[in-house]
Amino acid sequence: MKILFFGDGKWASDSLDRLLKAERQIVGLVLRTQPTDPDLVRRANDQGLPVFKPAAVNAPEFIATVESLGPDLNLSVSYDQILKAAIRQTAPLGFVNFHAGKLPFYRGRNILNWALINGEEEIGITAHYVDDGIDTGDIILQRTLPVAWEDTYGDLLEKVIQAFPDLVADTVKLVAAGRVDTRSQAGLPGTYFAARGEGDEWIDWQDTSRNIYNKIRAISHPGPGARTLLDDAVVKIWKAVYQPEWPVYQATPGQVVGRTAGQGVAVKTGDSVLELHSVETDTDGVMVPQWPIGTCLGLNPAAALATLSGRIARLEKKQRHQEEGDQG
Repeated sequence: MKILFFGDGKWASDSLDRLLKAERQIVGLVLRTQPTDPDLVRRANDQGLPVFKPAAVNAPEFIATVESLGPDLNLSVSYDQILKAAIRQTAPLGFVNFHAGKLPFYRGRNILNWALINGEEEIGITAHYVDDGIDTGDIILQRTLPVAWEDTYGDLLEKVIQAFPDLVADTVKLVAAGRVDTRSQAGLPGTYFAARGEGDEWIDWQDTSRNIYNKIRAISHPGPGARTLLDDAVVKIWKAVYQPEWPVYQATPGQVVGRTAGQGVAVKTGDSVLELHSVETDTDGVMVPQWPIGTCLGLNPAAALATLSGRIARLEKKQRHQEEGDQG
């Protein structure tokens, strides 16, 4: 069985390595136009495999190239282009995608981040056939991984990286043996997530401690880091601690209400508090925050509105004085 491998990232390189060690016949490697993992290319070069980086994977000339390789099965592990019917039909055994989500839920992009943001206690990894939809094809094999309360994006990513090679190898084994028993997603309820974009990493301190905690751990390393303001300076928050049994009470969201020597500060949220243990600023770098009690983080909408209203009132008063002076 000849396999054409499409992919990117460490989970792809480790999965390709597993297939090579199992002596699966890989006829080529298809990369993103801007690959993120040089190990994939090195593995391919070590095996003497042809490597492709098509700008348009569905272009007729690339489809002709794939057909010349004669794959029986195409595999995708974190490949980033939409695979249309013509490219999917180049392999008689189909085109299989490996997705880090518990389909039919968590279709789409940045799934690990969204799962943590939503406070999931487990995630799925799924092998499914590619069809005309986005992550909607028939499911071949699916497994779940636990999500601990303290897990960050980096922790979850490592769990998936370790689990993917087994999923890929076992799926290929089922296909090769003709023992695939698929489960259709048609008619099932599901969820879809778009990619996270620049600007949605900012913290709203009026949100709940649970939501803010989940957001911080969901976009920590290797993500961009959650952000807030300290006066006019941007602060990245890399590590926070929260326990659901902590007291719920009213106070000013975003205000520092406690300090723990050597460990960080407690910041009031919309319902409880959140401890910040590791932050980063342009001037101080990564540090354990020890801001004074009463320090305010973020932007207080009421205070900002009051300041803006005051500025408008002063401008109007100045304009009236000028008009009165002109009339005099």
